[in-house]
Amino acid sequence: MRLRWMFLGVLLLAAFVLSEESTRTRSRYRGRLRDTPTAASVRSQTTVANTVGRRRLANSNRARVRPQAQSGASPRIRRPSLRRPSSKDSSNDVATSDNGGHKLVCYYTNWSQYRAKIGKFLPEHIDPFLCSHIIYAFGYMKKGRLTSFEANDESKDGKTGFYEQVNGLKKQNPKLKTLLALGGWSFGTKKFKDMSSSRYARQTFIFSAIPFLREHNFDGLDLDWEYPKGQEDKANFVVLLKELFEAFEAEANETGNERLLLTAAVPVGPDNIRSGYDVPAVSRYLDFINVMAYDFHGKWENTVGHNAPLYAPSVDSEWRQQLSVDHASNLWAKLGAPKEKLIIGMPTYGRSFTLVNAGQNNVNSPSSGGGEAGKYTGESGFMAYYEVCEHLRSGGEYIWHEEMQVPYMVKGKLWVGFDDERAIRNKMKWLKKGGFGGAMVWTVDMDDFTGEACGGGVKYPLIGVMKEEMLGIPRGGQDVDWASVTRTRVASVTTLPPPVAIDPMLVIKEFKERQQQIAAATERIDVIPQVPRNAPKILCYYTSWSVKRPGAGRFEPEMLDASLCTHVIYAFAGMKDYRLAPGEPSDIGDGFKEGTYTRLMKLKEKNPNLKIMLALGGWAFGSKPFQELTENQFRMNGFVYDALEFLRTHEFDGLDIDWEYPRGADDKANYVNFIRELRLAFEGEAESTGHSRLLLSAAVPASFEALAAGYDVPEISKYLDFINIMSYDFHGQWENQVGHNAPLLPLETASSYQKKLTVDFSVREWMKQGAPAQKIMVGMPTYGRSFTLANVTQFDIGAPASGGGSAGRYTQETGFYSYYEVCDFLFEDNTTLVWDNEQQVPFAYRGDQWVGFDDERSLEVKVDWLKTEGFGGVMVWSVDMDDFRGNCGTGKYPLLTTLKENLSNYSVALTYEGPYENTGTLDGTSAKRDPNEVVCAEADGHISYYPDKQDCTRYYMCEGERKHHMPCPVNLVFNYDQTVCDWPENVPGCETAIPAGR
Repeated sequence: MRLRWMFLGVLLLAAFVLSEESTRTRSRYRGRLRDTPTAASVRSQTTVANTVGRRRLANSNRARVRPQAQSGASPRIRRPSLRRPSSKDSSNDVATSDNGGHKLVCYYTNWSQYRAKIGKFLPEHIDPFLCSHIIYAFGYMKKGRLTSFEANDESKDGKTGFYEQVNGLKKQNPKLKTLLALGGWSFGTKKFKDMSSSRYARQTFIFSAIPFLREHNFDGLDLDWEYPKGQEDKANFVVLLKELFEAFEAEANETGNERLLLTAAVPVGPDNIRSGYDVPAVSRYLDFINVMAYDFHGKWENTVGHNAPLYAPSVDSEWRQQLSVDHASNLWAKLGAPKEKLIIGMPTYGRSFTLVNAGQNNVNSPSSGGGEAGKYTGESGFMAYYEVCEHLRSGGEYIWHEEMQVPYMVKGKLWVGFDDERAIRNKMKWLKKGGFGGAMVWTVDMDDFTGEACGGGVKYPLIGVMKEEMLGIPRGGQDVDWASVTRTRVASVTTLPPPVAIDPMLVIKEFKERQQQIAAATERIDVIPQVPRNAPKILCYYTSWSVKRPGAGRFEPEMLDASLCTHVIYAFAGMKDYRLAPGEPSDIGDGFKEGTYTRLMKLKEKNPNLKIMLALGGWAFGSKPFQELTENQFRMNGFVYDALEFLRTHEFDGLDIDWEYPRGADDKANYVNFIRELRLAFEGEAESTGHSRLLLSAAVPASFEALAAGYDVPEISKYLDFINIMSYDFHGQWENQVGHNAPLLPLETASSYQKKLTVDFSVREWMKQGAPAQKIMVGMPTYGRSFTLANVTQFDIGAPASGGGSAGRYTQETGFYSYYEVCDFLFEDNTTLVWDNEQQVPFAYRGDQWVGFDDERSLEVKVDWLKTEGFGGVMVWSVDMDDFRGNCGTGKYPLLTTLKENLSNYSVALTYEGPYENTGTLDGTSAKRDPNEVVCAEADGHISYYPDKQDCTRYYMCEGERKHHMPCPVNLVFNYDQTVCDWPENVPGCETAIPAGR
């Protein structure tokens, strides 16, 4: 029996060993090289200053020209890019959960596809089992929204894009995570400054990023802002990360998807870290922090220094001794970053110099600039690891620096500081001992991805070493023994040249002069509004269903008299999937007939000062959609920023919220939050774009009970431009006695409760609770409420009623008459018209039919009362129920005309001092700079591009604060959206910029 169990154990052990070996074999991935035509390139040289901790793209100003029409691609010249690439093959899955939590994060650059010969790198070269995370560099930002950069990033025209190819690697390795990076050195800092500067700009970006990442199957976002500087940037970066993290969490909760990851690439220069990063706060929101532990020294200096020394040499000055992987990484930890979140950068490239004297080649020796450009990466002062290997194998001397624990190479006057397998092994041991979270590779495409350049026969030798040392997964093959390949030695110690004296007062003076120049260039100019701010408002609701009324009741947008209203509010929009949407199919149009939105906007041709807003909500819409929308911050913010785009797309001037009605503490708080988010977004968009700010109003109840139950009046008053009090529907068919629709004042004999059901009491109650008089728009109905009398001999206010009156001929609703239907009622024989002297309104009856309504006289009385109280204007429900055909006998729109005439000599006292009352963006006032002036205000030599608005064939390149006026190649014009020189037909406004025959 015992022998049987022993035999079974041997069999199980053998099966386990075979299974392990099989797994290793199956998981080895070999990429297939495809024959893909390369783009021709035009090169131009631009010298750009650099500083400690900067990540640079090689060949920073390379122009790319696409092939002519045979390939079907539109020819373009692309100017900027800055970073360099190359990588491939390895075996065994990197699963962070199985390896002590360490991560191996590899950046892949989308411009590595343009390198020549063995440098050319495509997504198919990536081994899906090489890294735990792949970060695709870079995406782009257009109009504040996340988008792609390269033309072939996204799949189109039947061609599989690089996004899809990279994310397709997850089919082979489901544990692999992919992220999209935004930023980089050539991206500059200004776009990040603008995007993070306001809640509007941040939320616009966030709610573009989430669907973009999901659409392309990325698992997260990596922010590479190089770099935030100063207290404002520091605070804004934290807020940006906080809002991104909260949105990612909310989206995951809402959809059930795994939360998107949030990471950042951060600098190693001590000044950059301290001036731009609130480290504890940043660490709170990031899943991990990619420390760019390289570029400590480079061609921007006048002495040679290593790209990424583990330790600084002892002869360095006190300040320069901060410039090492060890110091920078531990500084991040010292300032508050958890070590397990710190992913330490490992470069697969080196920085090169040209020595002043080939015989003087130790560290800190004098240099005259960058070394010769790499054969494949093409940037002076920069070489991929495989390019360094080629130099070593063709006569370069390998020198190991014991203090720094890294090698460098000397070949004549060429000096290159780089990392090899020995240096990486040392760094991995240091990393594990220090308790850091893992290694970050810049970049996967600059390792020896073919395994042919360095001579070891191993693909990805550097990344393979990281995987082996950090994760315990054997790489295979042997490290290159450089002593068997070329001359080698151990470096001797040198000292730095004496420091150069700088006059600090001169530096301060130059800085102040530059700041004054920038401030003068960005001086704001205001567009003076045509309508006085203190003019009373006449807000006219127009209902989408009025076009469906039969016969003479049918109301088309063109029937609206644009001169009678200051604002038209179109009721109502809809909401689909918590996003603003058309309320009717006819709102948008179908290609054959113009939509209602477009037809409404044409009213501005008759009255350029007319503002047209869109209303959402209403009685039929109900309260529940608003409750569901506002109880979830992610849904609500998504609505806000989508609504903003919807309003701009359809040229509306604002949004009216008609939530009927918030009730209870939760609704009350959520309503305030909703209104606040909308206003902040509207303010931010106006500030960012120079557009007139979108208006924000709300229709609110007249009922004192609904007011108390759902409205924090002082708070919402801060954010609303207009408070449209629905001071009507005080009585109607839901009651068992007749009462007026909108009495100004109460009856003397009314109960204390009934005395509160008047226009006067309701509006005063809103003001008593904190609504500014200047923002209150008093509701004026162009309709009446009707009843059927229970006893035809009792017809005064309070008489018994058996229900609503007969339905109107056109409005076709029981208990309801439009004003033109009231006129028809009055014209009937035996109709009695009564003026109620107490309530200051008319009513009429005939037989058992009774109707209370407003006419010219009652509206004139209400306007006089309104002016006495100092209110801001009137809101009319609705323009399509006035006598728009003139059938009542006093001309078209008698009620609206009365309101306009009686408000014509009235000015509103603007006494309210809320937080947004003097922002200078209401009713056409906007903050703008000269649209043709280009001001270069980038920091530290960052490069950015701007159009020449006077000449499509030229553009401006800002190199820090230096401005260059650049031409596009012949027959091309500048495409600002894509930052390329492009065919004229691809650039709106420049289609005819190139004369025929050129």
